[in-house]
Amino acid sequence: MLAALFRRPPVDPTVAQTVDKLMTDIDKLRLVTSRRIVWSAEAVARAQHDIYATTGPWVRLARSRRDATDSPSDRARWDAWITALTPPERPVRGSFTEVCVLLGRARDMLQALRTSLVHCLPVSRVAEEIERLIGTGELVPGVRISRARLAKGLRVPVEHIDLALADLASKGLVEVRATGSAAVTRLHGANGSTLAAGRQRAVVDEAGRRAR
Repeated sequence: MLAALFRRPPVDPTVAQTVDKLMTDIDKLRLVTSRRIVWSAEAVARAQHDIYATTGPWVRLARSRRDATDSPSDRARWDAWITALTPPERPVRGSFTEVCVLLGRARDMLQALRTSLVHCLPVSRVAEEIERLIGTGELVPGVRISRARLAKGLRVPVEHIDLALADLASKGLVEVRATGSAAVTRLHGANGSTLAAGRQRAVVDEAGRRAR
């Protein structure tokens, strides 16, 4: 999905350069744990330094993305990355496991920054569109929501769908399960009132006929 979004012409040269730099740094991060078998305390400290040095120039852009979003879930993930990838004032002795966790967060943040450079609906708008689909009965209570289908229909990365569903779950409109799947918990009309039970049954019946 992300590759398809980046194929949309035209791409601003400045954006293209930023994407290339992000990809270079993502590749650089892959090398942090790939060339070592024995992990001494010095090796761990060096790996931590390399991760902070690679992600440091991007933290400012991450803060701008956090400040620009209206989505609580989106803001929370940027906050978590910024906190994790801000070097401590004093060196902290870590372990190989902690290096791997830090590395994963670094790569996730850079990938999210790359995604944010694609012109598409912000997470808050995605949540609004999903809520509209719930209100019209196009998303049926109890039926698993197809994240990939929504992402394709709204022309956004799947990550935007996940964040929007998390926001809607906090409002009680959807249930996000431990498996990562999600389903509508109740239907709302366009004015926020719950749809009548008869309308709900009609929507469920129609969905059942289509599935046969």
